[in-house]
Amino acid sequence: MKTSLVTIVLFLFTIIVAAQNKDVNSKAVEKTVLNYIENFFENNFDEMNKSLHPRLAKRGLNQDGSTLSEDFPPEKLKELMSTKPKFLRERQNNAVENISIFGNMASASLITGYPTVRWVEYIHLVKLKGEWKIINVFWEFAKKEK
Repeated sequence: MKTSLVTIVLFLFTIIVAAQNKDVNSKAVEKTVLNYIENFFENNFDEMNKSLHPRLAKRGLNQDGSTLSEDFPPEKLKELMSTKPKFLRERQNNAVENISIFGNMASASLITGYPTVRWVEYIHLVKLKGEWKIINVFWEFAKKEK
């Protein structure tokens, strides 16, 4: 009887710890994704770059939906951010959804954009040295309603 009780308590404790760890990781993934997009819109490359892996692959479908954009590694993003207007955080509408974690890899969906142009980014992250870094981003623009 004692052995069964101890086994049940240990099992429950393991489940609780695993659930708490998953919640902590989900919040960290969300924070990483939001840091990336909020600072992208505000043209703050140095802060955004803290969320990016140096081997980032970022590309998407152009607005016509039929052609791929050029690649945007971190250096190219920095160049782009130096030429585009700022979009202040209080005007942004970013939502991180569908966070999925397995070991040291994660994926999430980011719904974002400007007031008149919206898109979804599928984001892959890797956890290295205890920190989540974005390694892959692929986006598609939302279709405009007629």
